[in-house]
Amino acid sequence: MTDDIPPFLRSAYGRLRDAIDDAESARIRAAKFRQGDWDKRIDVTDAIMERTAGLDDASPAIRAYAARVAAGECRWYEIESRSNPVPPEVDFFKNSPIYRWYPNATPPPALEPDFDEPEPYRIPWE
Repeated sequence: MTDDIPPFLRSAYGRLRDAIDDAESARIRAAKFRQGDWDKRIDVTDAIMERTAGLDDASPAIRAYAARVAAGECRWYEIESRSNPVPPEVDFFKNSPIYRWYPNATPPPALEPDFDEPEPYRIPWE
């Protein structure tokens, strides 16, 4: 196959073939990592909590908290600190090997504009 390649392109062809082999090796390693070491638990989300509160056998505590969430008084990830008593469903989710309890429970801080920051440099012809 390399006989069809002109001599002045063989070096570039070799480098290209090596790069393709490296990319294929990286793809195989990534596939093995994804299949074996990845955390496959289900993240508890607001939608899961809402569905749980809507079940026929849901506790009165989670139903009351769902009403507070619907009214905009609080959020689902705050249930441990803002609900009294804490619903038993929370303990189920936290101790379950299937679910991961709100891994990103704190909302990102609001970014305030920094007025001391200089304007970005502009190229004169813009």
